[in-house]
Amino acid sequence: MKFSCKKHCSGYASSRIDDLKFSEECGIFGGVSFNHNIAPFIQQGLFMLQHRGQESAGLCCGDKDLSIYKNKGLVMEVLSDKVIHNMKGKTGIGHVRYSTQGGSDVLHAQPHVINYLGEKVAVAHNGNVDAAVKMKKHLEKQGEVFLTTSDTEMILKKVVRELCKAPSLWTFEEIGEVLTKSFLGGAWSILFCVPGKVFAYRDPLGYRPLALCEAEEGIFVSSEDTSFQLLTRKKVIHIQPGEGVIITADGYEIKRFAPEMPSKMCVFEHIYFARPDSNIFGRNVYMARVELGKKCAIENPVDADIVVPVMDSGFAPALGFSQQSGIPFQMGLMRNRWVGRTFILPEQQMRRNSVIRKLTPMREVLEGKRVVVIDDSIVRGTTSRELVRMIKNSGAREVHFRSASPKLINTCQWGVDIPSKKELIANIYKDTAEINNFLEADSLAYLSLEGLKEIFGWNNWCYSCLTPSNVNSSEVMERNEYCGLIPAACAD
Repeated sequence: MKFSCKKHCSGYASSRIDDLKFSEECGIFGGVSFNHNIAPFIQQGLFMLQHRGQESAGLCCGDKDLSIYKNKGLVMEVLSDKVIHNMKGKTGIGHVRYSTQGGSDVLHAQPHVINYLGEKVAVAHNGNVDAAVKMKKHLEKQGEVFLTTSDTEMILKKVVRELCKAPSLWTFEEIGEVLTKSFLGGAWSILFCVPGKVFAYRDPLGYRPLALCEAEEGIFVSSEDTSFQLLTRKKVIHIQPGEGVIITADGYEIKRFAPEMPSKMCVFEHIYFARPDSNIFGRNVYMARVELGKKCAIENPVDADIVVPVMDSGFAPALGFSQQSGIPFQMGLMRNRWVGRTFILPEQQMRRNSVIRKLTPMREVLEGKRVVVIDDSIVRGTTSRELVRMIKNSGAREVHFRSASPKLINTCQWGVDIPSKKELIANIYKDTAEINNFLEADSLAYLSLEGLKEIFGWNNWCYSCLTPSNVNSSEVMERNEYCGLIPAACAD
C-alpha cells in the first residue's frame, strides 16, 4: 500500500516511506500491574503496537494521582528507560498516535489528562468519531474552550459534562451510556483511567479491535493481542462489540454496555493495519493475508518466473500467491529496516529517492525474469509505478503487478487516513487498463471484492472504502440522530 499522511502531519511522517503506505489510526494499551510499576509494561506494549502510529507516544500512570509523559516520536525515543524509571504507579494507560482528527503537535499526543473536581482522569482512544467534531463546533458556539482539535478531547469532555461528578465516582455503566448515546456510529476502542482503575470500551459496531490479557504480571488491554507476547499470559480474551472491561487490583470484569447490533469490523485491519502475528476479529492476520494471495492467484493467473513481495505487508499475500500458482517466491526487493522517520516529500525526485532508500531491487534475482509483484493494495499508485520502473531497470523481462485487495475508491469516516477521492488512482482512472498504463507494468489485476468477501464473509464487515456506495458522514449523522445525541444546531 502506498501513500503519505495527509495534511495533519506538519512534521514527522510515518516510519514507512511517504506515499508508500496506508496511514494507520492509533494503538492503545493499559491496565493494572499486580506487583510492579506499570510503566515498563506499557512501554513494551506500545512498542509492539508501533506499527499503528509513529507520530507520537505517551503514557500516564499512578495509584493516588496520575502523572503523564508524552511527546512526538517513536515509542523508544519518547518513552525512554529514563522516563519509564521515573513513572510510578500500578495503574495506567498508553497510546501511539497517527492523527486522523486534529493536529500533529505535542498537544495532540495522547493520553489526554484533565483535572476535574480535584481529581485527574485520562483517556486514550483508537478510531474516529465524526459526531465529536460536530459536537465540538456546537459547544464552541456556547463558549466552551478546547485545547486541541481532536475528537478524543471532545469524548472526555462529553463524559465529564454528562456525569458531573468526581472521576473516582464514575461507574462503568454511566460512561458506557454516554458513549453509546453520544457516539454511536463512530469507531472507538477507548480507555479511561482514574487512579487504581481502568475502564475499556469497544464500540457497538466493532470497527476497531480490543483484546484483554490475564497475565501473571497483571491485567492488560490492548488494540492487538500481539502486544501481550512479552507477558506471562494465562488467558487472552477478545472483547466483543458493545462490550468493555473494568480492571482493578482485584481483577477484571467484562460487561456489556450497549445492545447487540450488526457489527462493522474494518477489513483493512486484516489487509494491512494489524501485525501479522496478531489475531483480529477471530482469525490470525498472517493466515488471512496468505488466503488473500491465494485467492488473487486464482482470480488473476499469469505466466511468470518469480513472485516478489513489496515488503512488509505484501509478504504474506505474495507467499499465498506463490503457493497457489506454483511460481517460485523470491525476495527481489530488499527492505532497509534502518530507515527511520522521513519528512513529507513533495517533489517526485525526493519521493523516488525515499523509495530507493527503503526498497532496493536485487538485480541478481530479477534480471531476465518475468516478475509478479504483490502488494497489499494500491492507493495513489505513484510508488507502485516507481517500483515497476526500478524492477525493469534491474533487468526484469516483464513486470506484472497484483493487488491483494480490491480497488480502493472511497475515503474512510472511521479512523483511517485515506487521501481524498480525487487522489486515489482507482478514481482518477476508472479502468484497470488505464491504471496499468500509469504504472507502466506489463499487466495489472486486483483481487475482486467478491473474492475478498468469500474469505471474510458478506456480513459484519466494513467494506466502505472498497465499494462505490460509501457509508458517508450523512449516514453517520442519521445513526447519531436516531440515538438522540446531536442537537439540531449541530447538524449544520
